[in-house]
Amino acid sequence: MKHIITSKFTGLVLLAVLLCTACTEDWNEMNINPNQPSEVPASNVLGAGMTVVAGQLFGERIGIYYAGTWSGQLAAIGAGDYEFRVDINNGQWDNLYRAMAYFVDAGNIAREEGNQNLEAVSLIMKAYTAHQVTDMWGDIPYTQAFLLDKEGILSPEFDSQEVVYDKILSELAAANTMLDPNGMALGVGDFIYGGDIMKWKKFANSIRLRVAMRMSSVAPQDAAAVIGEILGNPATYPVFENHTDNAYLNWPGVSSNIEPWRQRLGTPTNKNDQYRTNFDLINLLENLDDPRLPVYADRNQNGVFNGYKMGIGQTSDPMNSNANVSHIGDRFGYDDMGFSPFMNASQVWFIKAEAYERGLVSGGSSQEAYEKGIEVSLEENGVAPEMINAYLQNSGVAWDSGSSTNLEKIRLQNWIALYKQSVEAWAEVRRTDVPLLDKVSNDYASSHNRPPFRMSYPANEIAHNQSFPSDINEVDIFYGIQLWWDTRTGVE
Repeated sequence: MKHIITSKFTGLVLLAVLLCTACTEDWNEMNINPNQPSEVPASNVLGAGMTVVAGQLFGERIGIYYAGTWSGQLAAIGAGDYEFRVDINNGQWDNLYRAMAYFVDAGNIAREEGNQNLEAVSLIMKAYTAHQVTDMWGDIPYTQAFLLDKEGILSPEFDSQEVVYDKILSELAAANTMLDPNGMALGVGDFIYGGDIMKWKKFANSIRLRVAMRMSSVAPQDAAAVIGEILGNPATYPVFENHTDNAYLNWPGVSSNIEPWRQRLGTPTNKNDQYRTNFDLINLLENLDDPRLPVYADRNQNGVFNGYKMGIGQTSDPMNSNANVSHIGDRFGYDDMGFSPFMNASQVWFIKAEAYERGLVSGGSSQEAYEKGIEVSLEENGVAPEMINAYLQNSGVAWDSGSSTNLEKIRLQNWIALYKQSVEAWAEVRRTDVPLLDKVSNDYASSHNRPPFRMSYPANEIAHNQSFPSDINEVDIFYGIQLWWDTRTGVE
C-alpha cells in the first residue's frame, strides 16, 4: 500500500498533463511556457487538497499543541498554556479554506471530465473538512463560500452551525448516491483509498454518522433520522466495519513527504521535543490497565508513564519537567511513513453503541457494538487477541462494571480510540464531558473550568470579510461561547 501511495505522490508532484504545443504555423500562439501548466486534472487537484488538510489538521499546531492539548491527550513541556498567535491562527483558517477550494475545483473539473466518482469524492472531502472547521470555530461561511467566480461573492455570509450541519449531511448523502464501483477511476490523487469506491461510500456514510451523533443532544430527532436511515439499510449505506476501512493517509516517508508529526518531533532515537502526552490520557489508560498505553506513549526517564498535568502551579510541578513527562509513542509520532487519521472504524462502532444505548435507534445491541469498537481499536494498535479478551473483562471496561455508567464507558472508549484525531477528540469532550477535563491551563484556571469552547476567529477574516458578524463575542481570546451542539451546563 505504501508503495502505491509513493507513486501517487510522485504523480501529483510531476502532474499528469502539460500544455499541448500550438500550431507551428502561428508562432504567436507558441509564446507559452511549456513548464507552466494551464490545466490540471481533477485527480491532481483532489490530491493537493488532501495533503493540505492532512498537514493542517494532523500537523504540529492543531494536531498536537492546540486541539491536542484541549482534548486532554497531548501537551507541550514548559508551554502547556494556551497560545494565540495571529499569523498561525490566520494560517490555519486560510489553509483549511484553501483545501476546501481545491475540493470545489476538483469537483468542477471532474464534472467537466464526466467523472462522477471523482466529483463525489471531492464533495466528501469538502464536507469532511467543513465539519472539522465548524467544530473548531462555530459559525462559518459555507453556503456562500467558493462562489466568487460564479456569483461574484467576495464576502460570504456566516452560516449558523445548524445550517452548516444540514448542508454537510445533504452533501454526504448525495455523494453516496453518486458513487459507482463500475464508474470511472479516481486517478493518481486518491491518497487515502487508492481508488476503492466502496471504501469511499463507507467513509461518506461514516462521516454522516459522526455528524449526526455530534448534534444528537441539540437535535435528537433529526440525528436519529439520519442514524436510523444509515444503520437500517447497510446495503445502500455501508459504513466502516474494521480497521482496514480506516480513512488514513499514509505518507511516503521520502523527501518532504514525511508524516507531519515525525517532521516536527524528530527521530525515535533522539526524543527531546517539547511535545508530549497529557496526564488525563496517561492516568486513565493506567487505571484501566489499557494495553494501548505503551503504543500511545513511552516511559519517562525513570521508567514510568507520566503525562503533563494542567492546572494551577503546572509550570512549577516537578512531575511536569522534561525528564518526567512521557513522549508520544513511535507509531503515532516517530514514523517517516506514518499516517494522518481522517476517521477510523472504531468510532463507528462507538456511535452505534451510543445510539442503541440512548434509544436513538433500535435493532442493535449497545454492548456488542461497544465491545466491537474496543476490539477494532486494539487490533489496529497491534494488541494480541488474548490481551483484547482480558481487557474486555477489566473493571471499568467490562459492561455493567465499576462505578461508571455504560454510556460513560462508550464515550470514554471512543475518546481513547481517537488518539491523534485531536480535533475530533476535543469535540467529543465538549459534547459529552467524558472524560471530565476540569484542570485547564494555569493562566486560565482562575476563570475557567474547562478547555476552550472554540478557536478564535482569525484577524484576517474579521478585517477583510465585510459579512463578518458584528455580534460575535471573543472572550479571553479563545473561549467565546459554547457551540450549537454543546449542551453542557455549568461550564465556563
